[in-house]
Amino acid sequence: MERQGFSKLTALKAFLRMTKACNSECHCTPVCQLFMAKEILGEAAKTGEKFSDKIPKDILDMYRSVPILPERYNQIELLDAFSEVQSICDNCPVGVHGSFCTVNVVLTGLGVLIYGKEFKTDKDQESQ
Repeated sequence: MERQGFSKLTALKAFLRMTKACNSECHCTPVCQLFMAKEILGEAAKTGEKFSDKIPKDILDMYRSVPILPERYNQIELLDAFSEVQSICDNCPVGVHGSFCTVNVVLTGLGVLIYGKEFKTDKDQESQ
């Protein structure tokens, strides 16, 4: 299967994968990294826009400031969602990467949940 970069379809597939990462007893709240990431990627899946001025400029700090509550998430599904978004990022041309690209922002949110508050995407680490 050929991997693809960002498109409405790849964003929708990743969004649907992310929705499976919530545990059934969890109730979504705006003070949740996964909720914030789903909102951003859901909008991108609707519009097909990889960059949006609707993404708060402090979103990465917000991801890191919200407490991580592992019991809210199905870790296996969360890892699958991370892999889905990572594959989109990996297949986007390096020249169109931006810290506030929808894919990068969502990947950071998922990475914070999986790897901790200091997580940075590979492309963000390379650009430093």
